Amino acid sequence: MPSDRRLLLSLPVLALVGACVSETVYPGDLVIGTFDFNSQADWTRSSCDAGSPDFSRLQDGGFGFAGTFSRDSVDGGGWFTIDGFSRQATFDAQAQRYTTYHRTTAQLPSCGEGCEGAEIEETMSVVVLSDSQDRRIGSKCANLVDGGLPVGDGLTPPGPTVNGYDAERACGELKVVFLPGKGSACKCVTSCTAVYDVEGKRRFDVR
Repeated sequence: MPSDRRLLLSLPVLALVGACVSETVYPGDLVIGTFDFNSQADWTRSSCDAGSPDFSRLQDGGFGFAGTFSRDSVDGGGWFTIDGFSRQATFDAQAQRYTTYHRTTAQLPSCGEGCEGAEIEETMSVVVLSDSQDRRIGSKCANLVDGGLPVGDGLTPPGPTVNGYDAERACGELKVVFLPGKGSACKCVTSCTAVYDVEGKRRFDVR
């Protein structure tokens, strides 16, 4: 698979390639952590047909993948690395939020053979929680109140420590926009958006 096609949706078993991830040199001078993500489709917020062949590889409406957040402490640049390919990411320090966007051509089963020009846009946006924040929500993203961050006595935000970067969990969503091809051979004619809830657990055997 060419490096410009590192789509999360097309890598449902990415969480299993730990050896490849551990050998990667991550951009920037701060490695936030490698997370094992689980995604679950939310069809109530999606306009795509759950029965479409584009989703035939999903297991119970979801899929797993792994990725590593890193950033530059000087210029603020950020990245999300999957399968050795680093995608640009933005970081909002106040919201503790990382957002990464990627668009590329893709072979969509619903478009049929011979269809050219079909594309996928992926936008993943997650908040990263420290160990103390994670424990406050019972280690479940579902316990975040309206997406707000845990606050209060005894809680510290994610950040560098003597034992490495304090980042335990990532909570957010992945939006995938399917853009049909424009050729006469294309069976797909309209775009649609699939929305996934994503939850990531820090993998501590990878630094």
